[in-house]
Amino acid sequence: MIDVKHLYKSFKDLEVLTDINYTFKQGKTTVIIGASGSGKSTLLRCINRLEEPTQGEITFQGELITEENIQEIRKQMGMVFQNFNLFSNMKIIDNVGYALKVVKGMNEDEIKAVASRRLASVGLSDKEEAYPKTLSGGQKQRVAIARCLAMEPDVFLFDEPTSSLDPEMVNEVLDVMRDITHQGFTNIIVTHEMGFAKEVADDVVFMYQGKIWEASSKDQFFNAPQTEEAKAFLNKIL
Repeated sequence: MIDVKHLYKSFKDLEVLTDINYTFKQGKTTVIIGASGSGKSTLLRCINRLEEPTQGEITFQGELITEENIQEIRKQMGMVFQNFNLFSNMKIIDNVGYALKVVKGMNEDEIKAVASRRLASVGLSDKEEAYPKTLSGGQKQRVAIARCLAMEPDVFLFDEPTSSLDPEMVNEVLDVMRDITHQGFTNIIVTHEMGFAKEVADDVVFMYQGKIWEASSKDQFFNAPQTEEAKAFLNKIL
């Protein structure tokens, strides 16, 4: 599905990713974990070319991702960021429907129907006419997820979507993400929520110092990690 080969990423003299090789399986949920600064978010951003790889290649469904085709490929990848990136001057339903108009060229009736359905799926039917400033952080993140769902992507990329939320709002977002993992999407999730990871992951990628240190099924990783670095990380975070 998404094949990463010999990926490197540097920011000036700082090498953030070193020789990353991994295949993300179609229809599966892969959770990427590791300490802050281990390169997790940079890997995610390289996949959809928000960061330009220094070296290496990434293919999507057998097609090499390049500057020339990334706009078309992004139509098939929905990304949910740490921050919500909503348009403050637009109503919630218009935030969800904006890309449907600009990218897909749908008419207003189609846009409203899709946006309404997707807001309902994340429990926000009553917020269609509200503006982002009136919503809680958890609600804003659910709007961001609904916006991705509206585009009907093949792949969801989640970049620590609960990290900026107050603790009482985390579960409402995780509940929506949990539902998405049951819908057949290919999901790549960067998270520090280990209980959630243990529940939804098919596979776990553990990153350390810019490298993939360990990659396995969730049962093997959480029950029998193979490296001392992974054992130390789990002991600390669990």
